[in-house]
Amino acid sequence: MLEKLRGIAEGIKRAEGEREELAGRMRYNSGKVVFPEALERELVIPVGNAEVNGKVVGVDGGLLAQEFHGIDLLLTRAAAVLFEYEKTKKKSHAYYPRAFPPIEVDVLSSLESHEISWHKSLFRMKKEIGTAVEAVEKFKPDYLLLDGSVVPSIGDKPSEESSVRSLYMEVIEEYKRLYSACDKAGCALVGVIKDSRGKRFIEIIGRHAGESGAIHKSTDTTFIHFLLKEGERTAAFRYASSPETHQVLRDLGKWAERINAFYIKPVEEDRPLRVEFLSGKYDEIASFIYALSRINKRYGYPAILIEADLRAALERGEIERVSRELLMLLGKRSSIMKLRRDSRPFR
Repeated sequence: MLEKLRGIAEGIKRAEGEREELAGRMRYNSGKVVFPEALERELVIPVGNAEVNGKVVGVDGGLLAQEFHGIDLLLTRAAAVLFEYEKTKKKSHAYYPRAFPPIEVDVLSSLESHEISWHKSLFRMKKEIGTAVEAVEKFKPDYLLLDGSVVPSIGDKPSEESSVRSLYMEVIEEYKRLYSACDKAGCALVGVIKDSRGKRFIEIIGRHAGESGAIHKSTDTTFIHFLLKEGERTAAFRYASSPETHQVLRDLGKWAERINAFYIKPVEEDRPLRVEFLSGKYDEIASFIYALSRINKRYGYPAILIEADLRAALERGEIERVSRELLMLLGKRSSIMKLRRDSRPFR
């Protein structure tokens, strides 16, 4: 096994060395090579320092699930956090619906395993995006930050014949409500993805990488880690090259054309963030995210989203408590028997 691990380690070192070398060449040629699908000429752009003033809302959702013999038990909740800033310092804060939001319970039965996965994700999303809409209407913030993307992922879209399809369409309508609410309130909608594994940016620059295999074996952030230095961002780009044919964007109607993204490196010793947004001025959004994300030299992420995550997170004990209460109400029935893998008397 040790020899195998040595070989794997050498392969990783070699790939990272190739990425670093290619990133260096691309930095040198930034502005000299035209990337047709990028929205700006320069590939690497310095981020200006901005003073943050006004209201910022951050939203996140939590989910817990437990499988039983005949049912699947789901718990979710979502938290919206308001920070009011003055000269980049937090002046006041508030929560919606409250500091520790109530938990919503759902029980599934007769779904196939792949449908359960869709339902879990969509159940959480519907709660999270619905809470975001209500927070925008209540607080009228200047910025709304989502922990994650501003659109559902392709993996969240059920097949057309799935019984979960109707829930997906409800979630799509919630996203449209959110876009409309932000537009109406003059609020900038921004999604911050802490651990992106996309390929879109690689597709944009890949054809200019020559014969290098480094770019084609990379995800966005594994390459951009070497491309960006602290306080820099990539050029902005459209979420998809053809929104009208993209499996999810085409469901969002007129909003699809307005969804853009870039990557930013707020601190030296952490990885880049992917930032998605619904229109807006690229430099202003980048400076805003940069100002909020410099709380720790090893962890670049907006503090308000860290707070929202803590408020929305669910402890494992919560689902155990709900399970016990359900068992008391049901009695000993087969539907709520534990799966064999969770109840075997030996290891």
